[in-house]
Amino acid sequence: MENPLVSIIIPVYNRSNVIGDSLESVLSQTYKQGECNIVDDGSTDFISE
Repeated sequence: MENPLVSIIIPVYNRSNVIGDSLESVLSQTYKQGECNIVDDGSTDFISE
């Protein structure tokens, strides 16, 4: 397998203020064969209406 898919898992809990920075960091990487999953475990700092 020449360019394997890399899974990036970002666990978050009450850290909505840094998700954007985390995604920017992932997108700035030179290796582009990846997927990014953000997993939230019941945060209370962001409530969608």
